[in-house]
Amino acid sequence: MRRRWLLIASAAIIGCYHYPHEALLLALSRDAGPNLFENPQPKYLGFADQRTAFIFERLTHDGRYQPAPEETSLICPGVAANGMHGYMLHVSVDSVMGDSAIATLTQTCSRERACPTAAETCATIYSGSVVSTTSYLLVRKYGAWNVAKPLGGGVNHL
Repeated sequence: MRRRWLLIASAAIIGCYHYPHEALLLALSRDAGPNLFENPQPKYLGFADQRTAFIFERLTHDGRYQPAPEETSLICPGVAANGMHGYMLHVSVDSVMGDSAIATLTQTCSRERACPTAAETCATIYSGSVVSTTSYLLVRKYGAWNVAKPLGGGVNHL
């Protein structure tokens, strides 16, 4: 009897646990969802890892964004090129200090333009990847995490 209870309790604990700081990051996807992307809006969202997919996959459920196939190169929204326009997302928790936390969302896309013919090289100073990061302050009140404000960010052209 005791062994069965231990097995059931272990299964419940393992089944409920997904990732560290899960509630904190889910608040980021819930509260910052409509304001995550500047115009032009992406059509596709890719996820850099399982944790990011778990946190942000709900954004693809309402039809506003479509999930990108795995290992797809996403072209930055606004670049005049044929292909999938969107962002590869990655989320991380930088620090947790009691009832406050800082989380960073990274968005990556490509500015590559398609060449008119396969024999041509189209690399220009405007080609490459764009990596945009935004850090958010999250605050826990009455046991629930909420986004207090974006703290800042940056854009790198690689």
